Amino acid sequence: MADLDALAERVRGAIPLTRHLAFRFTGFDGATLTLQAPLAPNHNDKGTFFAGSQVALLTLAGWACTTLIAESLMADTGHPHTPVDVVAVEGSQNYRLPLDDDLTLTATVTEDSRRRFRERLTRRGKATLTVDARATNPAGATVCEYQGLYLARLNG
Repeated sequence: MADLDALAERVRGAIPLTRHLAFRFTGFDGATLTLQAPLAPNHNDKGTFFAGSQVALLTLAGWACTTLIAESLMADTGHPHTPVDVVAVEGSQNYRLPLDDDLTLTATVTEDSRRRFRERLTRRGKATLTVDARATNPAGATVCEYQGLYLARLNG
């Protein structure tokens, strides 16, 4: 199981903006990452969750999901200390509803995408991965949908 607190600290250390989002990773099962963030530090002038914070968190969740999958793959192949560099290549989001409460986010990768990603990363040392994410309110209604493409490269 991935150390999600350590990953969050790694993110906060590398990307100062993320310190202000007050997010926390709450789960990862090998295909789906969950993240939560409070409204208080992320609200806009209307008292709802700022769209900029949402897209930052969605992008971050996609990056983290890709990173965890790539690092897990390296551990599974006997190379747990091989550094993996992940970058966002593209992303798009659709805002569905205003959010006047805390945010829960799930970032997911299909089994077929993970399989192709693993094959390419181990064969070529780099691979892209598509991550789908959904932000919800406490009642479970979708407030934002996101799809991002990430590139992972092995650095060892």
